[in-house]
Amino acid sequence: MNRLKEAIMNGRTTRYATRLFLAAVIGLALLGSLPTPVQAADPVDLVLGGGGATSWNIENIMPCDSGVETVTLHNAGDEDGFVTIWISDIESTEGLNPEPETGDTSEPGELIDHLLFDLSSIPPGRLSTNISLPTTLLNLPQSFLDPNYVKIIPLNSGDTVTLDWDWELPCPTGNDVQGDCLSFDINYALEEYPPPPTTTGSRGPTGGGGGACYFLIDMLGEITKIKVGCCGNKVLKDYEPSDPEDIHFLVIDDGTPVICGEHPGCGNYPEIVVMRPSEDPPPIPDDMAAVGQVYDFIGYKEVYWEDPDCPKCPMVTFGSPITVLLSYPTEELPEDATSLFIAYYDTELGKWVKSQGVPGRVAEVGTAAGLVNHFSSLAVMATLPPSPSPPSSPEPSPPPPPPPPPPPAHFVAGGLTITPSQEKIGIWEPFTLMVRTAKSVTISTEIGNDGGQEGSYVADLKINGQTQDTKNITLRPGQSREVIFTVTENKPGHYVVQIGDLSGEFQTLVWTNWWLIGGLIAALTLLAWLTWYYGYYRQKHPR
Repeated sequence: MNRLKEAIMNGRTTRYATRLFLAAVIGLALLGSLPTPVQAADPVDLVLGGGGATSWNIENIMPCDSGVETVTLHNAGDEDGFVTIWISDIESTEGLNPEPETGDTSEPGELIDHLLFDLSSIPPGRLSTNISLPTTLLNLPQSFLDPNYVKIIPLNSGDTVTLDWDWELPCPTGNDVQGDCLSFDINYALEEYPPPPTTTGSRGPTGGGGGACYFLIDMLGEITKIKVGCCGNKVLKDYEPSDPEDIHFLVIDDGTPVICGEHPGCGNYPEIVVMRPSEDPPPIPDDMAAVGQVYDFIGYKEVYWEDPDCPKCPMVTFGSPITVLLSYPTEELPEDATSLFIAYYDTELGKWVKSQGVPGRVAEVGTAAGLVNHFSSLAVMATLPPSPSPPSSPEPSPPPPPPPPPPPAHFVAGGLTITPSQEKIGIWEPFTLMVRTAKSVTISTEIGNDGGQEGSYVADLKINGQTQDTKNITLRPGQSREVIFTVTENKPGHYVVQIGDLSGEFQTLVWTNWWLIGGLIAALTLLAWLTWYYGYYRQKHPR
């Protein structure tokens, strides 16, 4: 097979010396080299390095070939930032000596439709994109404001991130790309962090790196960057985020853990917390009234919270309570209100709960304050007096109560009788050789129902604690019946009988008349000797 030829261009850099960002453009033809010298005065300053930051000259590519180009991105400025990456100046040609391929030798070349690119970052988790990777070149962002995005979030001051560009020409490509060439520019733009609000549809980053990370609090459009420990999730100084009108505030003390969910973990803080008026507030009980707007405070695991697919935190919790100050319109305060406080909605209890007051803070007219240990729906609530009960009309006398039902069946067992058998073995009555007692036993008891209703009783016969037999009887009130059990084939031994609360004993014995048996054996032996002596011996030996 003829080998495929590809030129994946050069390396050049362009810097934009504005305050907010510096852009670096990496091309693929043979222009210059990196890194570019650093200017220490720049708030953000991107320095590129690694083999992938210079020329990419990849030739003789065949189907099933793959490779990787590595770029290092270093923020040499003194402000934190993030990097936006996009592709430009794409040139796709059939090359100098195009093969007939599948009959299509006209421009452009087909390599651009088959070559796949994938990206990964070290440390992991810095690469952020809404593109399904790997993908072809045309599916990567084609401009700085492309709705498809590839970003390194964050690239803080002093941070270095390694970006791997993995390329692959799939095996099924075949001869369709013989002789094709492809060149393009890779653009890297470093912006100061966090980005200002825009209306272009671009998305701003959050995250963390080095010793400190960040998350955002958006209070009705006013965004505050909160610095936290990357693994401990603790706020690194005192913060007082507010809304644009400076009438709603949060007071978060230095060292307060902020957790996305209920269980702390390394880096388990929200990317952004958003305060907005509640579109569907929880129902308010009759003894409370909301004074002003109900607000939802929702934490998100990604900064692009307006995306319907952006994952939410189950709950944003705090390791120690924070102070919430909400303004309210005084004209909406009910005249009969007995108290005023900030309440939060407890989703597990399904009700509004009064927050704890703030020690040492004097209540101001038009502002309510409270302590909360998690975010949910929050509102200024007033307590209302109970509504007067309507006059009660005289109720008719209740009907006499029905007679009580008869008491249930109650069973009583009594009169346990144990009758053992007796068996004699012998030669006529006077000659008893053996007496066997209690080989079989008849056990009986009387069961009575002294309750007021008919019922069934289960009589269990237990011998030595083991149930041997069971009988069911049904008795009307006041009725009694004898229950009889027979136990046979008892081996010699001592037995304890139990039926209900009654118990008794019997013993199985075997008595042997050894004197009589010995006398009979001696008599039979003597008789046998006399028979032998007189019947045989005397006849053979006459005197």
